[in-house]
Amino acid sequence: MLFELETSKIDAFRNLIKSVSVIVEEGSFTLGEDQIKLLGLDPSRVAMVDFELPKDAFDKYQCDGEKKLSLNINEFLKFLDRVERDEYVKILLNEEMMRLVVECSRGGHTRQFIMPLLELGEEEFPSPKIFFKSNARLLTRSFRQAIKDAALVSEHVKFEVTPNELKVSAEGDMGSSLAKWSKGAEDLLGLKAEENSNATFTLSYLEDIVNAASVSSEVVSLELSSDMPIKLNFELSQGRLIYYLAPCIGV
Repeated sequence: MLFELETSKIDAFRNLIKSVSVIVEEGSFTLGEDQIKLLGLDPSRVAMVDFELPKDAFDKYQCDGEKKLSLNINEFLKFLDRVERDEYVKILLNEEMMRLVVECSRGGHTRQFIMPLLELGEEEFPSPKIFFKSNARLLTRSFRQAIKDAALVSEHVKFEVTPNELKVSAEGDMGSSLAKWSKGAEDLLGLKAEENSNATFTLSYLEDIVNAASVSSEVVSLELSSDMPIKLNFELSQGRLIYYLAPCIGV
């Protein structure tokens, strides 16, 4: 099978792979004729990432058919981190040797890294089917600020959505934090709620997710129902970067 992609914008691609790596340590990418996709759970099965990048995101993209490619994503990132911004990057599959080749070049100088593929796991994960009662769309920087504030005082954070307000709050031994956006607030780009919704989540996951995804996305959409997983859609100019995070019940 032929698979090869080329890009002169390594930063954008590298940042998205980092966004995937905060959830999935070893993942199976689906290589298709028109896009790369990954749907994976974290080892504790608390969080899921749904990632897709179309072929138009690259300078060149070739894939004849569809194939699963399983990688240690953290090891893959080590190679990508060695690529400099002004280098042109080619990534290709050597299926016969079960290797992925990363080649970077600049001004007649070429460097090459080769990494082994992993054996494909048998388990496949379906996308969660959740009926969300509330939705809020806001600037990622504002959301990230609220998560960082909450992390000062607690290990958990509570989300509350009503038809008129979005609240992100935390409380612990060191005090409390509250971020509140009223409907029509400058940073709040949209707010809908069929009914009041609230749920509490582990901050360590959210911190990792928001810190990684905020580099690539300026707007995030939150979908929520009471005591149900939250859906975080970090909007991209091309592709998809969505996270699901299970709630903490009884906290």
